[in-house]
Parts: sequence; structure tokens; C-alpha cells
Amino acid sequence: MKILLHIARFIVGGLFIFSGAVKLIDPIGSQYKFEEYFSEGVLNMEFLIPYALYFAIFLIVSEIYLGFAVLLGYRAKAVMKYVVVMIIFFLFLTWYSAYFDKVTDCGCFGDAIKLTPWESYKDVVLTF
Repeated sequence: MKILLHIARFIVGGLFIFSGAVKLIDPIGSQYKFEEYFSEGVLNMEFLIPYALYFAIFLIVSEIYLGFAVLLGYRAKAVMKYVVVMIIFFLFLTWYSAYFDKVTDCGCFGDAIKLTPWESYKDVVLTF
């Protein structure tokens, strides 16, 4: 059972680090994705558009930090709470954009791997 825990930690931590790292290469691309999600046709939260770059940087740093924390086992219970909250939030956001056909590219892995919301089932897998 312990080996499965180590494998899961490696996969989740690695996925978070990879996702943050590819966004770190182009934080402006992540800003554009946030602006798209905040737009009138999607979440209708245009008042957040001026802060999109700050959200993008926060997301990038959070993904990388949480990824390394998971890999290293640092404050495991607290870190896993944040990881679960982030996964559930993005699971909802991906489902919303897929179901209502709002955003064509989920932005999960920046420009490195283009996925439609229906193709991005990683949040479902990570939830389990």
C-alpha cells in the first residue's frame, strides 16, 4: 500500500510541477486564459480582468510549490488539502467550460499540450 502512495505522490507532484513550469515559460498566455474565463460569455466576471496577470502568477507559483511539497512530503496533510481544493476547483471549471462549450482550450498545460475541456480528464483522475 505504501508503494501506491509513493507512486500517487510522484504522479500528482510531477503533474503539478510540469503544469506550473510550462505556464512559467509564458505567464502572459496564462493571463489571456484567465481573461477568457473572466469574460462576459464565460463566467461573467469582467471586474477581475485587470487582475488576470496576478491570478496567473499566483496559479503558476502555487502549482510549482504544491508539486514540490507533494513530492517531498512537506506538511503532507495541509498541502493535500490545498491540492484537493485546487483539483476540485479546476474540475468544476473544466466541466463548466466543456458542458456549456465556453472555452475551447482548457489551458491546463499552457501551450505545451493543447487540450479541449473534454480531453482534459486529468482532474477526474486526480480527484480519485
